[in-house]
Amino acid sequence: MKHTVLLALMATAALPLSASAQYTQPVPDRVREIRLEDYAQLTVKQGPETRLQVDGENKQVGKMKGSTLVIDEGDLEMTLYLAPGRHMNFNTQDFSRLNFDGDFAPLDSLVIHAEDYSKFSFSGQEGDTLRARTLKVRCEDFSRFSATNCVQYGSGDQSASDYSSIDHAATDLNHHMAAGDTLHNSYSNSDFAYINSGRYTIDGVLQHEREEVADDAVKAMARIGNYASDFARTAKEATQKKTSKRNRHPRKTDLDLAFGWHNWGSELGSGFSGVEGAAAVNTNFHNIQLAVNIPVINVRGFAFKAGLGFDWDRYNFITPEVFFDAAANPMTFAAGTAGSAVATSRLKTRHVVVPLKFEFGNRDKWHFSLTALPGLNWSGNNTGLRRKVEVMGGTNKEKDYSVNRYFNPYSFDVRAAVQYKTIGLYVQTATVPLLKDGCQELYPVKFGIIL
Repeated sequence: MKHTVLLALMATAALPLSASAQYTQPVPDRVREIRLEDYAQLTVKQGPETRLQVDGENKQVGKMKGSTLVIDEGDLEMTLYLAPGRHMNFNTQDFSRLNFDGDFAPLDSLVIHAEDYSKFSFSGQEGDTLRARTLKVRCEDFSRFSATNCVQYGSGDQSASDYSSIDHAATDLNHHMAAGDTLHNSYSNSDFAYINSGRYTIDGVLQHEREEVADDAVKAMARIGNYASDFARTAKEATQKKTSKRNRHPRKTDLDLAFGWHNWGSELGSGFSGVEGAAAVNTNFHNIQLAVNIPVINVRGFAFKAGLGFDWDRYNFITPEVFFDAAANPMTFAAGTAGSAVATSRLKTRHVVVPLKFEFGNRDKWHFSLTALPGLNWSGNNTGLRRKVEVMGGTNKEKDYSVNRYFNPYSFDVRAAVQYKTIGLYVQTATVPLLKDGCQELYPVKFGIIL
């Protein structure tokens, strides 16, 4: 008997050790919004205080960005206990899921913005109600709002667009929850989205059983959109199982700064070998490129960005004195008079470029990019030939703009880069020559460091 009791006590003591790890973290008062990204799933329940419970981990999750808590841990089970009266905004993105579960005392304000194939739902037992004095719901880009239990509020504003849907089982407007006892409720839909208010009551008095804001064609297209949402999520989950977890590329605008060496060749891709004659230049460290990139597409492991940039080049000739000979065939750079006291000659060019950048990999670790750089030549007082001439123990600087008229007005470079976090290496080659038709063909190549 004693052995049986002892074994029972030992088994009881071992239960907490065999249970999965659980971590609870408070949600500070300054948090006004919770954003879910990258398959994150969050269940929201009523609680005496606002806190986040994480199952399966014993560490804090999410990142603070101002007053926003960003959660992108898609492989964890998380529950948010939300205190009554708390004002909170929710933003669901990238196939994430947000579910309100149970009976809720009135929240002060509930704002939900669902986008990019994400879904918000409200469920519970019979009689459970989601209550908010102010309810604002916005669904777009194949996202969905689905409430299988009654949603009650005093002021509401709900909109759906781009094949999204808002579907209520029951909607109840309540004077006691309205500001100044003034009820307000509005719906709007566009671009093959639809809204259903379900069983609609005001202060418990039935107004209608079902009201849909959409014609039959729009409802049909919205259903197709929802099927597409499910299919896209399933396909992406299958891909995710085959690949390691990679961070989403940031949505914010970024800067590319590239600087390094350059030279040119007589054929496409031959820049590393240089050219013969007076046009030969040193492989020197005088290429600088700066561009602002705006994200167009951002998904896990891939981003497409378009931007605007500037390219500065200064080519140092090996021959001390160099002119541009427009009478030659083809027109080209030529050596000056023998015995001249010219110390150095160099060519300065400027281009305005429109980068079209494709990024692959983990933006926070290793990633690489391919960038097309169409551009326009920008000629002016800061371009053309420059010569330094030794005179009477000093140096005079000569500016020769004659070559400017022979610059190719268009450029098109291709760049490949590999980076770890924010630093990396790039190599870039021109696909069109620097000078116009009728001139010696010179294809610049550039390589160096990119930030």
